[in-house]
Amino acid sequence: MKILRKTPVPVFLLLLAIVTYALFFWERGFYWDEAPWTWIYYRLGPAALTQTFSTSRPFWGLLYQVLLPLVGPRPWAWQLLMVIMRWLTAVLVWMVFGQVWKKDARPALWTSALFLVYPGLGENYIALMYTHFYIILNAFLFSLYLSILAVQKKSWPLHLAALALAVVNLLTVEYFYFLEFFRILLFCFILDETWKPRITRIIRLYWPYLAAFLAVTFWRAFFFKNQNASYSYGTLQNIRENFLLGILKLFSNMLGAFWESVPHAWLFSFEPVDINSLGLYSTIAAFSLAAAATVLVGLYLRSKGSPEGKGFTVAFLVMGLSAWVLGGGAFWLVGDKTMPQLHFQADRFTLSFMLGSSLIMVALLGLLNKYQRIQLGLLALLIGFSVGKQFQTNSLYRHDWATQRAMFWQMSWRIPALEPGTTLLSNDLPVTLFSDNSLTGPLNWIYSGPGKMDHILYFASVRTQEGRALGTGLVAGTPFVQNYLATTFSGNTSKMVVFNFSPPGCLRVLDPEIDPLNKLLPPLLRDAAKLSNPSLILSGPAVTLPDFYYPEITHDWCYAYSQAELARQAGNWQKVLDIHSQAVKLGEHANDPFENFVFIEANASTGNWSEARTLTRDAYKFSKEVMRAPLCALWSRIGRELPDNPQKQSALTGARADLACSN
Repeated sequence: MKILRKTPVPVFLLLLAIVTYALFFWERGFYWDEAPWTWIYYRLGPAALTQTFSTSRPFWGLLYQVLLPLVGPRPWAWQLLMVIMRWLTAVLVWMVFGQVWKKDARPALWTSALFLVYPGLGENYIALMYTHFYIILNAFLFSLYLSILAVQKKSWPLHLAALALAVVNLLTVEYFYFLEFFRILLFCFILDETWKPRITRIIRLYWPYLAAFLAVTFWRAFFFKNQNASYSYGTLQNIRENFLLGILKLFSNMLGAFWESVPHAWLFSFEPVDINSLGLYSTIAAFSLAAAATVLVGLYLRSKGSPEGKGFTVAFLVMGLSAWVLGGGAFWLVGDKTMPQLHFQADRFTLSFMLGSSLIMVALLGLLNKYQRIQLGLLALLIGFSVGKQFQTNSLYRHDWATQRAMFWQMSWRIPALEPGTTLLSNDLPVTLFSDNSLTGPLNWIYSGPGKMDHILYFASVRTQEGRALGTGLVAGTPFVQNYLATTFSGNTSKMVVFNFSPPGCLRVLDPEIDPLNKLLPPLLRDAAKLSNPSLILSGPAVTLPDFYYPEITHDWCYAYSQAELARQAGNWQKVLDIHSQAVKLGEHANDPFENFVFIEANASTGNWSEARTLTRDAYKFSKEVMRAPLCALWSRIGRELPDNPQKQSALTGARADLACSN
């Protein structure tokens, strides 16, 4: 207890940040928009990144221009930097409310700890993006702290520094825009005059901040042409159309947002875990970490003493509700499209509610001042299980990064080079934290030269929607254009390689003759398979993956399968058989029955009809209903392409009988 008592709050918060966010940081990578932004900067150039941000947050984009060359395309470095920035936000929250409420040191500590581990936001591991978010949040929080000191010390230089940081917040992102008015409430709490002179002094103190707010708002409203490029002011539109219904919809949105970002967010950590999804070992680790964090945090909080002075519940509830309402200011204007939900991607909208939510929880805990053990126990449980919840999220991010690495390594094995202008079309891949738009960045880093965007990746389920690039249908010879902000890609449905990636199965380039009959594929991908053109795959020189995908994944069955497919494409059937023989000797085997088709065809092409039929029967055992049509189509191609001889005719007759083919 003596060690805990002597541990400074910033050190405690640092240890809590490390346990919450830094574990296995080297196993996380680039997610969502990070991959294309990094590719744009390093391969298309800084000017292209400026163009990318020009339609949303141009001043925020300038910050990327500064940090990207300093940190580099190294995910692990961004992950560590995010942890540092996240820790600093908590330290600043502790500093701000320690100055605001000097009667009792506990609520500032509690607020900072809850704010640090807030379980409603699971996107912290998108480190490159959230490092920049937290830089702006740090600027805002430091601005609040400096303005409080400026009032207490009557220092206008401190006010000027605070004002400059306030402008940084207002110019860059919208998340904390209306939180600027929270400064007024803090001034109310730190001034000790009676109400009338207090209001007069607040007006005198706040007018420079208000002038800055109005000036930036004027620029955004009348000079920034892309203010509503991503979202329109849906709430204002609703009110204009029907005032009463518009107001009711606004309050409905606010109630929903309150539920998600306050009670649901803190209960979220205690929801049952899907062991099948998370995995047994990760589940055990998450609960063990939650239990250990609960005990250690509880001991630390207990070492910080008993209640002092008057209760803080009312004050922190007022501050919490005010911070929460102001934090949602930008979202109230937009409406439904930006309401927080506790899942990717909508949980990003909880970012500006974290402060208010944490203050509200501290206020509610303040009601238990007479029952300190229960109070500290509940607080420790909230913090400890929030740590455990973040570990669960951490596991999801590590899994998605491992899946992306596996996909691109297998792609490089199967597709060593690719014809410029090619579109890669696939199903919704088994990842949560990536879209086809975001995966297009690393795809071009791998296959396009510096300064070029020669390829694009599309999800069939997304791009075939009405109004999208392929919305007119999957018809050969249809041109399309995709604006990628930094540049534009022009493609054609006749230049497509369609692939499927469903681990544990291997990445597989679809066969336009066989895979339209493959019932294991999503219906839309079966329809697209007829457009797959494997001849767009070139033999070399082979591509090199970016450094952040290294080390190369294990050369297992999927490596053997990819090399066999390449040998098949080159017509080297003996090499296909050699690859298969070596893989079998090493104990490797197919995880998808369609992965054996290349070996069936290779055995038939080299006259090994008995083995071709054996592999056919093995594949057929998977499911007669699923495998009959594709296997019959494969043997029809074998019969069509190989020269006639008695052995061939006998094998064809036998295979068709085995499969009960209709022709």
